[in-house]
Amino acid sequence: MKLRNIFALLGVAAVVASCAPKAAPDPLAEALAAGELTAAEQMIEENLATATDETEIAQLTWTRDSIKLVRRDFRRDSAYVVDYIKKYIPELTAEKVAEWEASGVIEYKVIDGKKCYFRNAGPNVFRVDEWAAQFKQESSDISSLDSILIIQIPEITAAGSGELTAPVRMKVRHEITLNETGAIVPGDTVRVWIPIPRMDVPRQKDFVALATSEEYFNDPTALHNTAYFERVITSAEEAAKPFFIEYEYTSYGQWYDLETLEIEPYDTESAVYKEYTAERFPHVMFSDRIKQITKEVVGDEQDPRKKVSLIYDYITAKFPWASAVNYSLIPNIPEYVIDNTKGDCGQVGLLMITMSRCAGVPARWQSGLMFHPNDCNLHDWTEIYFEGVGWIPCDPSFGRPSEALAVTGIGDKFFNSGIDSYRMIANLDYSRDYSPKRRFGRCDTVDSQTGEVETQRGMLFVGVDFSYDFEVLEYK
Repeated sequence: MKLRNIFALLGVAAVVASCAPKAAPDPLAEALAAGELTAAEQMIEENLATATDETEIAQLTWTRDSIKLVRRDFRRDSAYVVDYIKKYIPELTAEKVAEWEASGVIEYKVIDGKKCYFRNAGPNVFRVDEWAAQFKQESSDISSLDSILIIQIPEITAAGSGELTAPVRMKVRHEITLNETGAIVPGDTVRVWIPIPRMDVPRQKDFVALATSEEYFNDPTALHNTAYFERVITSAEEAAKPFFIEYEYTSYGQWYDLETLEIEPYDTESAVYKEYTAERFPHVMFSDRIKQITKEVVGDEQDPRKKVSLIYDYITAKFPWASAVNYSLIPNIPEYVIDNTKGDCGQVGLLMITMSRCAGVPARWQSGLMFHPNDCNLHDWTEIYFEGVGWIPCDPSFGRPSEALAVTGIGDKFFNSGIDSYRMIANLDYSRDYSPKRRFGRCDTVDSQTGEVETQRGMLFVGVDFSYDFEVLEYK
């Protein structure tokens, strides 16, 4: 029995048929498909009590943990969502709400016979629906992020195509604190992974660990780069002490002029080309729809630079930013973006990667944190490979239309082939193993940004069992 994607089971009945044993109906799969999560949880606990096969135990444990993720993300009721929207649209009708539900503007799941709405369903309405957006106008003031980019972009482009420039040295603290939820008891061994800057990318240099809560381990070859901590909990005082690392590193901006960039024909037999134009389950998949959309967007264009620009323009114009459900709960993220006509940074990034690869242009995931003054956050973007040049940055999420950036001349098109200096790159792919490997699942099976925690008994949940915080202590 394979039950690795609860989101799929909740939303697509066909998945149950493909996952469940063929000889007889599977009550657990049927309960999940029907959204009967309480019954499913009871069955999981009963099965775990008698299970001896390690693979079965791992699958049951992950299914149980996934149910918790679903409940956390889909925890609002109808009144909560409607009340939020009515603050800006007092005359909101039930018919309009039903229309948004049917189109996916308002996301919900039926759980235990009740409609449960995505935690940010209300705010998302004004981000993705043009009619609703007119009722909730954002401030006309330039955002703190745009004010930084207005300075950075001209500085980076003035340095010339491909130049590493505008260095910013940052002193950062990233910590994880265990919450008093009963998930930790004396005698537990707590294992913690905190993302840190990698040093095998040109745009980051001179990493120094300044202080840590305890000794840590780092494997710089891991595609999800982390500082790993381990602590045996002997008392409540021991559990209350945060796990942390303070570090410094220097980050550079970079931009490539695609109009003048000289590239060579791809060596289609090279390892780089083969790996980064290939499908990779479950998110980078060339479905018939992906193939069709890519063909419509790219047409007969043969120049890889122009292919990338066409795909970038399509994504930045069509898919507005919206708060996202946990990536671990989405069967295929690019298809989700297309279905829902919206996506956050990592979601549109995966669509950019998938369409680029489908068009024969190597592309890969890159992610970590953004450390712009007053705008520190989680962030994902992409890199595109051109023969004779190498990997160049591309951030379709930052490339969404911005009137404020028009004063830079190049505007939001900068992010088609450029990136600012306020980034922390920890990851060079999605859904890769930590080093050392985890024994259980992850809160985020796709990305690595907040940090992850487990004990010898199972995974801990971010925002429930543990909290994270990161900040730039000093810009130099």
